[in-house]
Amino acid sequence: MGTVLWYTIPIALAIALSVFPIVSVLVLLLAPDPMRRSVLFTGGWFGGLLVLVAAFTIGAALIPDEARGPFPPWAHVVEIVIGVVLIVMTLVVGRRARRADTAKSLDLSGLANGMTGPRAFAFGLMMNVRPKNIVLTVAGGLAIGAAALDLVATSTIVVIFTVVAASTVAGLVVVCAVGRTRVRPGLDRVRVFLVDHASAVLQVVGVLVGALLIAIGTVRLVSG
Repeated sequence: MGTVLWYTIPIALAIALSVFPIVSVLVLLLAPDPMRRSVLFTGGWFGGLLVLVAAFTIGAALIPDEARGPFPPWAHVVEIVIGVVLIVMTLVVGRRARRADTAKSLDLSGLANGMTGPRAFAFGLMMNVRPKNIVLTVAGGLAIGAAALDLVATSTIVVIFTVVAASTVAGLVVVCAVGRTRVRPGLDRVRVFLVDHASAVLQVVGVLVGALLIAIGTVRLVSG
């Protein structure tokens, strides 16, 4: 279980550093009457992550027993492929972002206008269907499901993975709930920074996680 956690937590952290969900919840927190919509948005984000990771975990676990065992060779090959895809995707998106107006594409200041509670929840769910998020949840679910752990251990890791992946968004909501108006200037500065440097943040996180997947997959494939 510890080995699986060691491998999956960095992937969950990469999801936690996703710029769009963080900027979206910051906009909701900085709008009038922030808590209800931001909490529902966080619920949608968390719930979508949990469903995706659980689904990919179940899919990997359904491979016949004789073909898997703890981290079978096919899982390492898929890890390497996912790492390459993530790096290529990150570089392509980064190049497009440099050509486009990244700040304008992330300007979600009008997001809160007309955003009801159910819409905020649905918007949080929709954040999970972005290509980068799908790739990362596939990698996480693959590692968990292919490890051939028992049901309790597998369920525990899925929950821990989801909690870590949603921690930044949920943490901002908690900070706002505790700090109230005192933290609003700081939250706004974080939002502005992320909007202005979104392309760099996305590229650094994407390349690092992709390289991590390739390195781990290669080492385990060779040593296995």
